[in-house]
Amino acid sequence: MKRAWVMEQPQAYKQKYLFGETETQTKPNKKFISVYRVSLVRDKGIKFGEGSLSSPKQAQRIMKSLIEVQGQPDREQFCILMLNAKNKIIGLNIVSTGDLSSATVHPREVLKPAILANSSSMILCHNHPSGSLTPSPEDIAITERIIKASRIMGITVHEHLIISMDDDSFYSFVEHGLI
Repeated sequence: MKRAWVMEQPQAYKQKYLFGETETQTKPNKKFISVYRVSLVRDKGIKFGEGSLSSPKQAQRIMKSLIEVQGQPDREQFCILMLNAKNKIIGLNIVSTGDLSSATVHPREVLKPAILANSSSMILCHNHPSGSLTPSPEDIAITERIIKASRIMGITVHEHLIISMDDDSFYSFVEHGLI
């Protein structure tokens, strides 16, 4: 049975697949393909006297300051501290803002700012608004996924810190043998 076409319908075309079958599809209305420009935008800075780190405590201070100044300390925030090939600090980024007990984190979103900043390595960090510094099974699993993805991209993960916003305490994945 033949189908009658109404004048308002878009023109149809046939698409040929790899194995020779064809399928009639509606012709797309777009005449242009979008072109995207990827850029890194420098935001305001955070005061820190030194250009490099010598301890996890220094990284904790910087990340806590980032969350206090630009983040939301009452919510879980996942951040990265990016380093160049000489382990000098080149930038910070709040990757994800969650709720009171979790933040959704995907390795793609963690690596995006690190790649744009030409980072050679990074330190992962997130806060626990509850005050408990013990990593959850999800914290351990996402750290492992980020490390695997980072290796593929040639970016080293030196550390993952869980920090308290109430005081200067923190949990180091390296010091506890998780990295």
